[in-house]
Amino acid sequence: MKTIQPHTSSRLDEVKHLRDIFNAQNSKELKVAFDALNASIEISEEDLEVQFNRYFIGPMEPIADPFASIYIDDPDVVMSKSTLHVRELYETMGFTYPLKNIIPDDHLGVELDAYYQLLYLEEAKEITYLSDLRHYFLHEHLSLWVPRFIARALEHSEHDSKAMTFILLQLKSLLIRETTTQGVTA
Repeated sequence: MKTIQPHTSSRLDEVKHLRDIFNAQNSKELKVAFDALNASIEISEEDLEVQFNRYFIGPMEPIADPFASIYIDDPDVVMSKSTLHVRELYETMGFTYPLKNIIPDDHLGVELDAYYQLLYLEEAKEITYLSDLRHYFLHEHLSLWVPRFIARALEHSEHDSKAMTFILLQLKSLLIRETTTQGVTA
């Protein structure tokens, strides 16, 4: 039996790879992002896309929708209070993304991109004035819904998928590390 081990990577790389997985626009981008996270799981580009779509996109009802409002607000309402709140946070951050008005602001990939950009400013550029905002975003928004998203995906998966389980566990591990060590406010 092969042990699943992630590559050793930086904190920034981990956020980037997870962001790229959830923001992938086609099977090739998804496979590249997945391989960057962990090349030790053998899976074809097509199988990865099928499994990812079954878990998070559709066309059938996905196992776990990757939108914050579903877990924080009413799951039947689009552009709810939490979506508008996260949009305001993006404006405060100065964050813009090319898929605005195409993909809702509270999509996991968009939120991971915002978190990545804040972390990048701190770690790569040593710009720390947005650190409190990153901590707020982590503790008061991401931590409210991402654990529920992960739990739903893991609990309701009818078919075992090592690749999806690995992605979800990497996301869970990242969130735990960020909230318990790196993301702690002073």
